[in-house]
Amino acid sequence: MWVAGAVPFVADSHEYISSANLILSGHPFIPYVPPGLPLYLALFIAAGASSMVLRASMLFFWALTCWGLLRISRTLEMERIAWLVLLLFAVMPASIQMSIEPQTQQAAAALLLFALSAAIRCVRGAGICEYLLLGSSLGWLALVRPSSLPLLVIIPAVCFLASRKWQNAMLSVLLGCALVGGWMAWAHRLTGAWMINSANNVNLYYGNNPWTPVYRTWYFGSHAKRETSEIANYPEYARVLEHIFSLPKIEQSNEFKRMAVQHIMNRPGLFLFRTFNRITCYFGFDTFTSANLRNDGPLAQRLVPVSLALEALTYLCVAVPAFFWIAAAPMQFWQQWESRLLAGAVFLYSLPYWLVMSHPTYHYPVMLPLAVLAVLAWRASQSQPVRRTRGWVALVALGLIQIEWVLISMTTHAV
Repeated sequence: MWVAGAVPFVADSHEYISSANLILSGHPFIPYVPPGLPLYLALFIAAGASSMVLRASMLFFWALTCWGLLRISRTLEMERIAWLVLLLFAVMPASIQMSIEPQTQQAAAALLLFALSAAIRCVRGAGICEYLLLGSSLGWLALVRPSSLPLLVIIPAVCFLASRKWQNAMLSVLLGCALVGGWMAWAHRLTGAWMINSANNVNLYYGNNPWTPVYRTWYFGSHAKRETSEIANYPEYARVLEHIFSLPKIEQSNEFKRMAVQHIMNRPGLFLFRTFNRITCYFGFDTFTSANLRNDGPLAQRLVPVSLALEALTYLCVAVPAFFWIAAAPMQFWQQWESRLLAGAVFLYSLPYWLVMSHPTYHYPVMLPLAVLAVLAWRASQSQPVRRTRGWVALVALGLIQIEWVLISMTTHAV
């Protein structure tokens, strides 16, 4: 916080703070970013919080993440190793940055972990409070990251199938839907349209248009914006944007979606190739914090080599055992509904990024569930024969993913 305190909010952080100010203004506006984080930030902005206080407010989600890890580790009886998982995340540059930056990764990580810990406790016979916690966590998560909306139904459905308590599971769904529906009703009053936010369709087009790179699918989400000089390299793309942004604001989101879907239908092979690359990119090691430090002044720039090494090391300390033990785990591991719940949640949370646009920074919220899965797989492997060949194949694939990411980063300044 001391290093970043004087650095102005830019990019996504600026968008979330601007959205919070628009919410407080009471004036009609089209919500561009998801409302889950701006609604939280609005509480502090309304009280006159400084930039430092806004950064400090994000530590709340780091505390929730720690609490969520404690809850799930106690439930799964893995407390003896949970301290090691927490230690890795305590020194991971991404978790340090996201804990003091108004962005959604830390909030999503905390809420996903709370929802999973509540779901496991629900199936194991917990009372109504855990179902309420499940519904509120999933509802808030859907407002923070609307791409996680399917989890609002699927995770309570898993709880019902495992516990047969359909009333409690339905209560979770209704509570989560009430949170999302309340915001949508307020947005409808502002805009006349039923929506959570408009950025999702924009991102769909950024990641699926004729000019989207086959690997750097995030490119138009962070580069070549209308106000930048980079867009001059894409004159046709610039003309398309000018046309879309000339439409009434309420129609722009639908036009972005229409053009993205049209491109996917016209080039399904290219879409599949980009999707494969999005999956591999998603599992590259983090570089986001180091890339930001390069722009934060001389003191921060001196931290870049240390930060980059620590980003790669801490990520691999989680990814290597996760890839190996999950791939090598015996059938007993997959017969446990807890394993299927965690793996399914990781898959469903990640799927939209594999279809729209991808970058290693997007995998942050699923890192702790992956670490928990790795521990469960390792524990199951202690009493059952394992398929080590599958584990080594998974590690080779992980290694090739890192090599590809490094080569792309070096040749295109991807970070």
